[in-house]
Amino acid sequence: MTFELAKVPGGDVARWGEECRAKALAGVEARDWRPVYDWTKSWIGWGGGAWIPDTWLLYAVSSLLRGQPRNAVHSLDLGIGTWLAGPGDRAGLTWCRGMVVMNALQDPKSALLDLEPVAESLPPWLAHQNAELLGRCREAASRSRKRQPAVKPHPHFTGADSVRHVVAPAATDRRDGDPPAVWANVAYFSA
Repeated sequence: MTFELAKVPGGDVARWGEECRAKALAGVEARDWRPVYDWTKSWIGWGGGAWIPDTWLLYAVSSLLRGQPRNAVHSLDLGIGTWLAGPGDRAGLTWCRGMVVMNALQDPKSALLDLEPVAESLPPWLAHQNAELLGRCREAASRSRKRQPAVKPHPHFTGADSVRHVVAPAATDRRDGDPPAVWANVAYFSA
């Protein structure tokens, strides 16, 4: 499969991405996982969303709404390991991954493996709340009796060179570490 601009509804990647984002966010507001998943998938494939953290956050939210926190972690891992070249964006998603592991999977020991390495490199949109949440996680980890990790460690970045041809090119001018446009709508899921 190869991306073909002619198949993008309306022929405009950026416009299609904006439409997909709006419909996915409507699903978040309705707390309905299905439109969040479907419209995020379309945004990734045809609207230039593979290259920004917004879509990977929305994919994770769709899994959390569906009651599948391990799939939420996997969604974040896709962005961290393949699609997001910027270290600030990867640090932000790794922090969100740690929050899902700590809260939804109730595994603060494993969450620390995500939270501690990125503590000093978080983008400003997360850095202000990191100290409190990291402290809370450390305290919970010291009391935790969990022996088996809920998830494997987060992936290392390998890049999208082998798969970049299957999705639309980036359609925004966003910089690494900029706050995701969807953050205000999904931050609740990481707290």
